Amino acid sequence: MPVSEIKEIIAKSCLSIPDVSCYDVARDFTGPVVTALIAFFTVKFAFNQIAKQHQNTLDAQNQESKRNTKIELFKELNTLLDQVSATVREVGTYCMVKKYSNNEMKYEINHAEYLSLSGKLNQALLAVVSKIESHEIVNLKLFRAFRFSLQSIVHDIMKMEFEKDRSKVTEMFIEYTDEAQCYLGDFQVCMQNLSYSDVFGTHVPHRVPIDKSRKVITNNPSDLDDLIEYFSKETNWGKNNIKYEQEAIETYRS
Repeated sequence: MPVSEIKEIIAKSCLSIPDVSCYDVARDFTGPVVTALIAFFTVKFAFNQIAKQHQNTLDAQNQESKRNTKIELFKELNTLLDQVSATVREVGTYCMVKKYSNNEMKYEINHAEYLSLSGKLNQALLAVVSKIESHEIVNLKLFRAFRFSLQSIVHDIMKMEFEKDRSKVTEMFIEYTDEAQCYLGDFQVCMQNLSYSDVFGTHVPHRVPIDKSRKVITNNPSDLDDLIEYFSKETNWGKNNIKYEQEAIETYRS
């Protein structure tokens, strides 16, 4: 068969359809195909937009739920913190009056007074510790640093029981109650910022002590890491925890 005839057959038999050229097929089907493609991508785009809007709605609802949870928790914690702060002030005031109420400055705290004051103070602080520990998931670093700060104070108060210098016990009570008040105030500021900063568009400034060696609890993650490290390793409470942990490891290793 001559080459010219072969070419003519190919030209006229596109897609095995006799007497129809590829051009004719493309011309007849391009319109419907393009329309179908446009419809497909339009529908796909619409579904993507709907899915995106749905996800945005879910994200907004999730954020709103978190914010409401923080606000409700702040209200609940604030009531407890106010009660505990009142107890801490009561103990601190008792010791301050004990110290400055006489000219001879005989301000010893006897053992019976110590038991009463330490029991009242530790019970109040540990109530906060328990509440904070059960809600750590809200802000792990902040809640843990705050909890550690109070636990270290409780530990030191308990160690005072057999201190022979009873005047020193009074001084230490004053110091620990002041320190507890500072940490309680720090945490309330942090919780305000955590709960309301995005609502009101402002932040409550954190405490700035004159003595730079004093610890301050803030919402800053790196500062919280340093605080957790400090309370875990440098306080008497932290050192005792490390000691007991090592003893347990040695006991169960053998």
